[in-house]
Amino acid sequence: MENVLIVQTGDAIDETLFKTAAEHVTGTEKEVLVCVSIDADRIQNELQRQARPDRTLEEIKRTRQANAADLADEVFGSNIPYTVREVVGRIPDDILEIAAERECDHVFVSGKGRSPAGKAIFGDVAQSVILEFDGPVTVLTS
Repeated sequence: MENVLIVQTGDAIDETLFKTAAEHVTGTEKEVLVCVSIDADRIQNELQRQARPDRTLEEIKRTRQANAADLADEVFGSNIPYTVREVVGRIPDDILEIAAERECDHVFVSGKGRSPAGKAIFGDVAQSVILEFDGPVTVLTS
C-alpha cells in the first residue's frame, strides 16, 4: 500500500490541503500521513522575542498536533485511514526522510505566497520538497 503525505507547516491548519488530499485518496487503499512540522529554533526565538513565558514549545507542539488531528477527524472521518505525526528538526530534510520510509507516492504541502526573490533568500519548504521529492507534489498557496 502506498501512502500520501500532508505537510502541515506554520501555525494555521490548511483545511483545503486536507480536503484536496482526501479527494486524491478516496476510493483507494492509500493511507494519509499528516506531518505537523515544527521548526523548534524559530519558535523558541519567537517566544523569546515576544516575551511570552506563559507559552512553551511543548504547549505549541501539543496544540498544533491536536489541531491537525481534529481536522483530520473532520475531513477523513472513518473512511480514510490516517496518522498524525509531529516532525521537529531539519525541515524539509526530515519530511523527505519520512516520505521515503513510509513509501509515500504523493506529497501535499502548503506554500507561502512569496516572490521568487523571497524564496531564494529565505528558502521555502514547498520549493525544497518539489525539487527533492521523487514523485508528484501538490502545492496550495495561501
